[in-house]
Amino acid sequence: MSSLRNLPKPLKWGLLASTILSPGHATAAETKWEQAGWGGGGFFWAAEYHPTKKGTMYLGGDVAGIYRTDDHGKQWKMINNGLVSYAVYSVAVDRTNPDTVYAVTEDGVSKSTDAGGSWKTLPNTGKKELRITAERDKSVRALAVDPTNGKNLYAASPGGKVYKSVDGGETWTVSWSKEAAGGGDTLRVQYGKVNAEFFGDIAIPVTVPATANTSQLSGVGFTVKGDGSTAKDSYFTARTKSGITYRSKNLAPHYKNTEWQDIVMGAADFIVEPGYAKKNPEAAAKNPTPDWAAIDRFDLAISGNLPAEQTVLELKEFFFTSGPAAKPVKATIRDFKTDRTLQFFGNIKLGPVAAGTVYAVNVSSKNPSLVLAGTQNDGLLLSRDAGKTWNRVGTPPQAGSSAFDPVNPDIIYGAFHKDGIHKSTDGGKTWMPSSEGIEKGMEIMEVVVSPTNPLDVYAIGSISWNGRFYRSEDGGKTWKSSSRLKVDPTANPTLDNVSNGMTSLSAPTNIAVNPRDGKELFISANWRCPHSTDGGVTWTERDAGADISVITDVRFSKGRTFVSVMDEGTLASDSGGKTWQQLWPLSHVRGFSGHNWRVAVNEVAGKERVIATVSPWDDGSQSTVLSEDGGKTFKIIKDGLPDKRLKKNTMWGRGYPRALAVDPKDPSIVYMGLDGDKEEGHNGGGIFKSTDGGASWKQMPNQPGSRRMFYGLAVDPTDSKRIFWGACGAGGGVWRSEDGGNTWQNVFANENFVWNLHVATDGAIYASGAQLHRSTDHGKTWKKLTNFPQGMSTVGLEVDPGDPKTIWVSNINWGNTAIGGIHKSTDHGATWTNITGDIPFVKPMVLRFNPATRELWAAGVGLYKTNQ
Repeated sequence: MSSLRNLPKPLKWGLLASTILSPGHATAAETKWEQAGWGGGGFFWAAEYHPTKKGTMYLGGDVAGIYRTDDHGKQWKMINNGLVSYAVYSVAVDRTNPDTVYAVTEDGVSKSTDAGGSWKTLPNTGKKELRITAERDKSVRALAVDPTNGKNLYAASPGGKVYKSVDGGETWTVSWSKEAAGGGDTLRVQYGKVNAEFFGDIAIPVTVPATANTSQLSGVGFTVKGDGSTAKDSYFTARTKSGITYRSKNLAPHYKNTEWQDIVMGAADFIVEPGYAKKNPEAAAKNPTPDWAAIDRFDLAISGNLPAEQTVLELKEFFFTSGPAAKPVKATIRDFKTDRTLQFFGNIKLGPVAAGTVYAVNVSSKNPSLVLAGTQNDGLLLSRDAGKTWNRVGTPPQAGSSAFDPVNPDIIYGAFHKDGIHKSTDGGKTWMPSSEGIEKGMEIMEVVVSPTNPLDVYAIGSISWNGRFYRSEDGGKTWKSSSRLKVDPTANPTLDNVSNGMTSLSAPTNIAVNPRDGKELFISANWRCPHSTDGGVTWTERDAGADISVITDVRFSKGRTFVSVMDEGTLASDSGGKTWQQLWPLSHVRGFSGHNWRVAVNEVAGKERVIATVSPWDDGSQSTVLSEDGGKTFKIIKDGLPDKRLKKNTMWGRGYPRALAVDPKDPSIVYMGLDGDKEEGHNGGGIFKSTDGGASWKQMPNQPGSRRMFYGLAVDPTDSKRIFWGACGAGGGVWRSEDGGNTWQNVFANENFVWNLHVATDGAIYASGAQLHRSTDHGKTWKKLTNFPQGMSTVGLEVDPGDPKTIWVSNINWGNTAIGGIHKSTDHGATWTNITGDIPFVKPMVLRFNPATRELWAAGVGLYKTNQ
């Protein structure tokens, strides 16, 4: 299972004023929007209970912002009004002011004083300012509120600092920070403990210095300082221009030395590298010792560290030597005072290393002078004086969250990733492992104590996507686990990893405990959020209305609504969005489960032909899906489509099949757009054509001047041979074909980023970039219809098929999520009305009008509709 919706942004724009209406635009009475989506199906990262309101909780996710429930999770509502970012990775509440809640996002802190009704961005908290943020995989509990004084806040920064505010977040001071390690005149090289691999190799090209006498070279060396660690094996290798490789003696003992030392090696310290000697015995026999003047590369490698260890070297220089071994003369190859570059392989971290992430902060409810911070490299930090001073306590080096006993603050629990849970009973002076019953290799990220019974302790962890909940009823002495939950198919209709109405907990991120009932628990997690009323013995999915979908297309046919969704596949509703059914995938299928980008529905021989475009999570090949019976059965189509993931000249760093257009007069003719230029050994993406209703595809022999695109592909309903392509970047604009895609001509270059295209029933073509443009002569001339502020992108685009004078557009800003909106014109774009209304996300990228119900649907990080 995966969640890949946090994709690179196509463009980065500056922040704008909160309005996006240009002069002369009207503002309508607030438009009312109705939620039409479902819940779950994505990654939730933060959960917290309201301190006093029964059943009220907050939930944060990675793409759709924050939600609130007032009935213990049975129904959630999106509450994003004014939120600085829709990526919410931490939530905190103020016990002294119960309706004050903080949403910590990847772009700063938003604060609400009306239980999430509206949000205000706290000053200077953005990523480019103080970086008081919560970020993916870097934050567990990024903000804590003093339980006795709500003005006192503590924040854990991914930038390696703890901040404190004494005025409710208006101003901040650094409470703890650590100077970066390494730097200065040295190069810091870390092997291991950087990612899942535990090996490494640094390499440098070698040129004998001009100051050296090549006839007198006697060896090589480097100036180094170890970190006191034990390495199983470490070798220095030298390769000559002819490819002969020599290996040094084992250098592992030198890593224990924490003082600067010159390691000098001569011919007697090297042998021909065994692997080379085995393959080239004759050359090895003729060249048993190195010819120093012929060396063109050095390598320094280490292996054998345990997963819990790291090995760090600081390097000053590499050099050749000449003269006697007792008193060698250096000829420097690389001096790291001025040159800090190295080639590197495997798992190695170069350069000065910052303090590392601070994952979480926590304040004791019994004694608010006690504050804990969990860090990436320094374990748990404890302050006994409300953040004035901090001391590292004796715990494992990587600490997630921590928890104070609510009755006795001398009892502390800490979550230490793969080192499990540790406990202190003397205020942090000594610590003991408290992990009996916890699976080996489990990454424990959060531990909490019941506010109503201190012996009840809860924890969550994961191995990859596989999550576990742990409960202890004896103060952490022993632990029992559970991972199964009952799904709610009405609330979340997706079928990934569901069997007999049950599924497994996936990648849990937070545990929320009801402050009035320590047995009521809620977990934020990937795909489905579980709720328990019995202390975690049993779990039931509760994420109805917490729509975290990224919906990429909406279509209507014969009373049904069809949507394509990133991560979740394609779904259909027979009830106008009240309930949904997943059409595909029907289970987790490798090479097929993943992102669906576009869906087309046409009636053929009395049945609904449904086509969707797909890019899987875990396989390079793109595909389409074809159903001839409205989604009851389907086929996966790969014939004629690229068999690798394209990267060259793409919008989001890789090619995605984001465009789909069916000939309105002949549904057997279908066009698909996939961004990506030709690459070595591959014809790339561009426009593909099917003449059999999507059963097979063929790349068009000629392509527009740019294959980088977003949504822009349309067939003219007045002439099926006329096709329009909206391109982005170099060669961007609008391209037209008059012969069914065989040849192309650029007909609009006023903007080089054209996000979307639409050809109305009267033949008028609309192109949306920063502004909306229209041509009534098939692209010969164009008229600009809007005057939106600089920095906006017009992405959603729809025209009423029965009344082409009526147009809808949506504007988005690729940065600030509080900026954006939806606009309507009823006079061919001469005047516009803002109809954003109360929709809780102001940057929908898809607008679709259903003429049968007179409803406009807005899709993006959620799905909403309104009567028009």
